[in-house]
Amino acid sequence: MKRWKKVLLIVLLALLAVIAGILIWQRDNIKALYIALTTDQETILKNMEQSKQELEDSLTDYDITVFAPTKEQNEALLNGTASADEIKTALGLEDMDDQDAVSSDEASTAEPSQSAVPGESLKPSGQIQTGSTQSQANALVEKCMAELYACQVDLMAQLGSMKQEALSQWNSLDAEQRTTQKLQEIGLNGLMKCYDLEVVTDREVKAILATYKTKLEAIGADTAVLDSLWKYYSDEKAAQKAYYINKYFN
Repeated sequence: MKRWKKVLLIVLLALLAVIAGILIWQRDNIKALYIALTTDQETILKNMEQSKQELEDSLTDYDITVFAPTKEQNEALLNGTASADEIKTALGLEDMDDQDAVSSDEASTAEPSQSAVPGESLKPSGQIQTGSTQSQANALVEKCMAELYACQVDLMAQLGSMKQEALSQWNSLDAEQRTTQKLQEIGLNGLMKCYDLEVVTDREVKAILATYKTKLEAIGADTAVLDSLWKYYSDEKAAQKAYYINKYFN
C-alpha cells in the first residue's frame, strides 16, 4: 500500500475513534436532543409525569413523605426568582437532617434482622422483612430520596445562576458587539459548563446511592429500590434536557 494511503487510513481510523468516543460520551445528550426534536413539550411533560408515577408505584412498600420539586419550582430556580434554600424549605427537605440523626441512632443500636445473611449484597426477591428492618429501610429510603431531591434543587439553582450570568454578559455588551458569533460563543461556553456540571452531579448521585446501598445491606434490606431511583434520575435528566431544548431552541 502506498504511503499516502496508509496515512489516510490512519487518519480515518483516528477520526472514527474520536466520533465513536463523542457518541458514547454524549449518548445521553444525543438522546435528549432526539427527544426534543421529535416530541412536543406537552408530550414530554406527560412522559415525565408517567415516569414519576412509575417511581411512586415502585415505592409503595415505603412510607415516603418527601416529594420532588415541581415544574414550577424548577422554573423559579432556573429564572432566579427562588433560591435553593427556599425550595428546600417548601419541600420539607431541610427537616430531613434532624430525622436522619434519629434514624441513624436507631439503625446503629438495632439488632440486624435474623433473615439477613452476612456479606449478602441483595435480599432474594419476595423475602419477607421483619417489621424492624422494614421500618429502618423506610427511613433510609426516604432520606436517600430527600438527598437526591436536594441535589436536584441545587443543580437547578446552579443552572439558574449560570443562565443569569450568561444573560448579564450579553446585556453588558454594546449594540455593535451583540453579534451572532458572540451569542454563539456565550452559548457554547455555557453549554460546556453544563456538561461539566452534569458530570459532577452524576458522580454525586452515584455516591448517594452507593452510600444507601451499604446502609440497606447492613440491615438486610432489599436494595433493588435504588435501581429504580437511578433509572428515574436518568430518565428525568434526559426529559428535563429535552424539555428545555424544545422550549428555548424550537
